[in-house]
Amino acid sequence: MIRFPYLLFAVTTASLCSVQAAPAPATAVNPQLQKKLQDILRNMVKVGSDDFYDAAVLVLDATGDESSFLPMMEKAAADGSSAAQYWLAAQRLPFVEPGSQKFKDVMVLLDKAVKGKYSPALILRAQIKTQLGDTDGAMADLMEACRFGNPKARAIYLMQSGRLSSGDYTLPEIASELSKNNFYLEEIIANFQTTDEAAYKWMRRASDHGSPTAACILSQIPDRDAVDALGDLKLAAERHNVLAIYTYGLFRYQGDTVCEGYQNNPQEAKRYLQLAAMLGSPEAAASLAEFYAIGNFEGASPARIYRLFEFAARYGLPNAIAGVGYCKVLGAGGERDVESGLKMMMYARDKGDLWVNRALASLYFNGCPGVKPDLRKALDYLSADAVQGGVYSYAIAAGLAAVGTSEDPPDPSMSAYYLDSVMQIPEIADAARRVYDIIVTTKEWHFMPNLENAAK
Repeated sequence: MIRFPYLLFAVTTASLCSVQAAPAPATAVNPQLQKKLQDILRNMVKVGSDDFYDAAVLVLDATGDESSFLPMMEKAAADGSSAAQYWLAAQRLPFVEPGSQKFKDVMVLLDKAVKGKYSPALILRAQIKTQLGDTDGAMADLMEACRFGNPKARAIYLMQSGRLSSGDYTLPEIASELSKNNFYLEEIIANFQTTDEAAYKWMRRASDHGSPTAACILSQIPDRDAVDALGDLKLAAERHNVLAIYTYGLFRYQGDTVCEGYQNNPQEAKRYLQLAAMLGSPEAAASLAEFYAIGNFEGASPARIYRLFEFAARYGLPNAIAGVGYCKVLGAGGERDVESGLKMMMYARDKGDLWVNRALASLYFNGCPGVKPDLRKALDYLSADAVQGGVYSYAIAAGLAAVGTSEDPPDPSMSAYYLDSVMQIPEIADAARRVYDIIVTTKEWHFMPNLENAAK
């Protein structure tokens, strides 16, 4: 029985490190910064590390812009960095079909990284060969990575060779690795356990020996003490687990909703989300884009927001698909395409996105080229959002009905209905009233003002 079904993929593949799918912005090369990046990448090749955290930190500290990472890594790859070549191959691999020319191009890039004696590239190539049925070639790559001293390769080799299937961990090859505290092997062994208790025991052992993945998994065990779980999550983030960096970033932004008295830190949260996006988390990219678009974080252009949404949308995240569609309707960050943009938003709505109804309401309340203001549609979308759990949507609807649109007069009776509905919820009544009063006073409401205002 596999206790952690996603772990083996995480262990046997390299870290996917990418920022966005759209073309990288034209960026002036800073020779000094580029040299520092090359030095970090060169050391990664020397020690066989696939942890790009220090590289991401260097670029973020110097530029403040998560989208600067991709063009700098492209430059490093062109200059011959094996680590950067691997990075680009890993970024592109999820979106190419085996046998296609794009797949062949990725493999050429990966082969260059292998020729540069970068052991994580050998591990990734072995995984690809396994999926394509070339088991002999995969084992040869793993053995070569083992000769480079890569502990992850040794753990995967023991699994792929069938040595773990007996469950006898006293076998010399296995016992030797366990005596070296090879946490990659301990993670894999955890998956071979048939009880939660045994699986968690091996995961705890792996975490004690430095595993970022194990610490992250342990933080997600149901019904754990919140403080203890947060400790494991923070530990995993400090060890550069990408999911943990993203999750801890969200916690730093809104932890007070989980732990009473917790002090949020928006600036620190932004940094965690930026780093997670740079290190390949589509969820972080989408969340970061949302925060930029709403105005919770400052400093991002519509084009930058669009690139973040598009990267995450390629992984199929409904909120990211909604974000790309919203940008297309508004013409924010790229060319306006109202028809395809609305189709993407409705697709995301069908997939259960949690905020697209508010975005559609904002479009139909404010209008834009190609979308005529329509108060009825705006109110209908807000009602649908309220049904999904949007606790303030009735307050927004009450405000919009009270002021009307350029095409529709105010509707006092509908405004009163919506306001009365939300005031029946005592715990949010005061805040809902403030939302309503602001809309009535300003006669304005925008769901993602940074995008909508930029598109005017």
